[in-house]
Amino acid sequence: MISGGYGRCAAPVCGALENSTTTRGVSHAPRIIAGSLRGRRLIVPAIGVRPTKDRVKAAIFSALDARGLLQDAVALDAYAGSGALGLEAVSRGAASVTLVEPDRAALAAVRSTVKKFGIEGQVRLIADRIEMASTRFSHTFDLVFVDPPYETDSDVVHDVLIQLSKCVPGGTLVVERPTRGGKVAPPADWTVVWERAFGDTLVMFMQPVGIPQV
Repeated sequence: MISGGYGRCAAPVCGALENSTTTRGVSHAPRIIAGSLRGRRLIVPAIGVRPTKDRVKAAIFSALDARGLLQDAVALDAYAGSGALGLEAVSRGAASVTLVEPDRAALAAVRSTVKKFGIEGQVRLIADRIEMASTRFSHTFDLVFVDPPYETDSDVVHDVLIQLSKCVPGGTLVVERPTRGGKVAPPADWTVVWERAFGDTLVMFMQPVGIPQV
C-alpha cells in the first residue's frame, strides 16, 4: 500500500512540472483542509493509497502553525503518496515543497494535482525512493514529513530518519507511524518535542537537541 509507498519507477528526477500527465485510472478523494487551496480535491490513484486522515492532518498542521514552523518553510514530503501533506503545507504558507515518490501511478496523480492547483512554481517532484533521493539534495529543508507505509519496519524508518536529519539542520521531522508497534526513536542528538496518538495513528515531531521550544 502506498503512503508514499514504494514501487518501481524508471522515470527520471522531475524538476519543473511542465508536461501534463493523463489521469486515467485515478479518482478524486482527499482535500486540502485550510489555507489558500482550502477545499480543493487532490487526485489519487484509484487503489493502493493511504492518505492521512483529515483529523490527523488538521492536528499536525495546527501544531506546526502554533509553533511558527509553516510560514515560508522549505518543506520535503519524503513519502509523498497523494501529496496530501506536502501540498497542505504549501496551502498554509510554506514557500515550497519537494515531493519524493517512486510509484508511477501515484506520481502521475500528484503531477496532475499540482497542475490543477496551478502551483508548479512551488513544487518539485522526484521520482525515486527517499533513500536514494536524499543523497542528491542540493539544499536543506526546514520541515520534513516522514509518513512511510505502516508495514515498514521501525528499524528501516529509523535509518531513514538518520539520513534525513542531515538534510534538515535546525528543522523539524514530522513522523507518522502506526500506534501499535510503530514507535521509532529519533536520531542521535534529536528529541521528540511533540507526540500524539489518533486512533491507529501516532504522530511525532522531532527536532535537534538544544533547539528553543515554542
